[in-house]
Amino acid sequence: MPISITKLLFLYSIIFRMGDTQIIKRPIVAEFAKFEELFLASFKTDNLLLQQVYAHVLATKGKQIRPILTLLAAKLCGTVNHATYFSAIGLELLHTASLIHDDVVDETLQRRGAPSVNSAFNNKVAVLSGDYLLSQVFSYAGKFDDHRLIDAFTNLGKSLSEGELLQLENFDKPKFKEDNYYEIIKKKTAILFSTCMYAGAVSSHLATDDQIERLRLFGEYLGICFQIKDDIFDYTDSKEIGKPTANDIREKKITLPLIYAYNQSTPSEKAQADNFLRQQELDAEAIAFLIDLAYKKGGIEYAEFRMEEFREKAIDLIADFSNKEIVESLITAMDYVVLRSK
Repeated sequence: MPISITKLLFLYSIIFRMGDTQIIKRPIVAEFAKFEELFLASFKTDNLLLQQVYAHVLATKGKQIRPILTLLAAKLCGTVNHATYFSAIGLELLHTASLIHDDVVDETLQRRGAPSVNSAFNNKVAVLSGDYLLSQVFSYAGKFDDHRLIDAFTNLGKSLSEGELLQLENFDKPKFKEDNYYEIIKKKTAILFSTCMYAGAVSSHLATDDQIERLRLFGEYLGICFQIKDDIFDYTDSKEIGKPTANDIREKKITLPLIYAYNQSTPSEKAQADNFLRQQELDAEAIAFLIDLAYKKGGIEYAEFRMEEFREKAIDLIADFSNKEIVESLITAMDYVVLRSK
């Protein structure tokens, strides 16, 4: 299901002119308003330092596409209920905590165009603030009366850690294998999107096993597209993105554009890339060479091609659901991820 020119222009007008996700939320306006109220309440604390940290976090929060997906999945299968809200809040808190911790691990100083928590405060404050949010996640998970939701939260926490550790294994011995790349991003990025869709469907209490699995897979493919798009951004020199470009390359994170480019390279180009990647810290010459290699060998175009393949597979999974308004919102959410500029 390729994107038509008409829809492309329409989506660009939404993304770049409106700058938000209002059209995606249209079927769940009331439900999302209640989610936001409950989500903000979860940040309340008497600790003055935590108040400052969370004011900073909330001022730079993203579009909250993940809880939107949870609410949409629940309404697509039945109704939004307490289990749906608990799922959406818990998952967004876990996502927020993981971003705070990731910025400490990656020594990232900027998040969404603003100083990261570890930069604005310090590493200790960032780690402890993230831990506090994780404790809130456990309190929401404890409200579930469906073991499938409890299991999903447990597996999610394990998978996120495994994904980060797999990526660290690549630091000293880079692997230029596409299968290895997908294994990492399924665990560190796509799992959160798939769990959001899964939890939404399960929480409705009306979804069939087949519907739950198809929505879970839709979320996984959407998450893969999200990460591929992020990885393309790393090769884009733009201030609009909100994070430093070539950051992944500096950290020797081997992503899809470079994997494809490396495998299309001559033996001498591969040897040069290997030599650069043996550096403990990549210098400007190494970064310039790897970026140029990704462009010259078609790595960016290949990543965009693969992203479109996953998009089409995802849309096929939800095409026959009866609530066409929500199906259209989910398709628009996918296109938003693929077409976003930051």
